[in-house]
Amino acid sequence: MRVLRAGEKAPRFRLRDQHGRGVTLSELLVHGSVVLRFCRNENTATCVREFSSLSTLHNDVARLGATLIVIAVEPFDPHPLGKDAASFPFPILSNKKGDVAQSYGLTGQVPAPNGAEISDTNRNLTRTHEIVSVPATYVIDQMGFVAVAFVDMECHCLMDHGQILMALECLRKRKKS
Repeated sequence: MRVLRAGEKAPRFRLRDQHGRGVTLSELLVHGSVVLRFCRNENTATCVREFSSLSTLHNDVARLGATLIVIAVEPFDPHPLGKDAASFPFPILSNKKGDVAQSYGLTGQVPAPNGAEISDTNRNLTRTHEIVSVPATYVIDQMGFVAVAFVDMECHCLMDHGQILMALECLRKRKKS
């Protein structure tokens, strides 16, 4: 995997949010910096905590003139979270094909669950794979460059909200000078 790093230009994208509206990175950057969170949306306890935490972070990010968006590579199902997708205060973008996550260098192949196998035309059994995304957080400045990149290869932790807010504050001060 070759993940996108700080200082590199963020790949552009166009995806639909939980309300069916098209969202582009270019349009978001017109209004300010963007906090882009890629999540796996596995509907685990960790994901429940993450979405609750992001709901809290959303207000602080907006106060600093930035936008928080979440890209879910897996189909987003908010019901285990006890909510409707429309109730989240931030856009949740669906990237079912994984192409946006791939453009950020966040995808890889893993064996399909339950050891799924398929037979090719010669009746050879081959193990199928599925594409998964590594969780990551990017802070993207208004020019479209990655200011901060936090990629969680082990899927164990999230970027500290204080660090996200500090990065946004620094970008805001830089913009004023």
